[in-house]
Amino acid sequence: MKERKRRSNPADIPYDHGVPLESALARREMLANKYDREFGKERVFPALIDALLEEVPAGCSVLEVGAATGILTRPLLEVAGRLTALEPSAGMLRRLLSSDVATSPKLRITQGMAEDLPEDEMYDVAVVTFTPRRGLGLMRLLTQLATRVEQRVVMLLDDDPSMDWAYLARGAAIQGFEVRLRFIHGPASSLVDAAKRTVLLTAEVAEWTPSAVPTGGWTLDAREIRVPFPPPRGAATRIVRYFLAGGDRALFVVTDPRGADRLHGNLRTAVHRLGKDELTVRKHGDGEAIQIVRLPKAGTTELEDAGL
Repeated sequence: MKERKRRSNPADIPYDHGVPLESALARREMLANKYDREFGKERVFPALIDALLEEVPAGCSVLEVGAATGILTRPLLEVAGRLTALEPSAGMLRRLLSSDVATSPKLRITQGMAEDLPEDEMYDVAVVTFTPRRGLGLMRLLTQLATRVEQRVVMLLDDDPSMDWAYLARGAAIQGFEVRLRFIHGPASSLVDAAKRTVLLTAEVAEWTPSAVPTGGWTLDAREIRVPFPPPRGAATRIVRYFLAGGDRALFVVTDPRGADRLHGNLRTAVHRLGKDELTVRKHGDGEAIQIVRLPKAGTTELEDAGL
């Protein structure tokens, strides 16, 4: 008899970071071993460095989250009075520790995630540089760092189709953060390539308190996926797996009315097989859209389920 590979239990997928953490860290470790390239170099350009340093007061204490090999640690050391570089990947840390910035008396290098920091450790500013998190995982990270800083949290985010920066900005503003967004444009790599663009999100914490966090701050937001008609084979399974691996609370699936009923049935089957007791599927509006919603965990409030 042919042995069947055991499927992973969706309940075991670590949603807190918005991505399956194990695979994200494995990829980070793999990239750390490519010594012919500098991790994150393609995302860093002079205008971005200048904009980042404008948010860091001279002489302040800084926490850098996701330091990677230290490509942004170096310029941060130029203005910070004290800098803690936090990085979960052992491979990235090896490269950071072997660089010349590691000898700076102002720098402390630590392996781990933001959750691993001592509870009583405080900073003036937190800077999130190369985090693997996405979706609701970014919101959790922001609220966690906000309890550890006196002034602000600065996050470098990709301007990509996921629109994570927009969801995060809206969710943060609803929760009481004073949010500023800047689109930083870099040079085009060629005459035909578009210029690089990074979103710099700054969240001031002066008016924010954990007790003021409303429930459902991000639950009204939902990404939209359009499925062509007829739907490609396996589309429903791929959509459900994508949703389980992410940090979103809801997802809209839109298709041609001729294929809506069939796609709805396929999604229900995929959810029952892959995300039973984790997700629910329902038709939305006139039936052309189908909504997939992540269910709250048993025994928790919506606020606790959001990790806030």
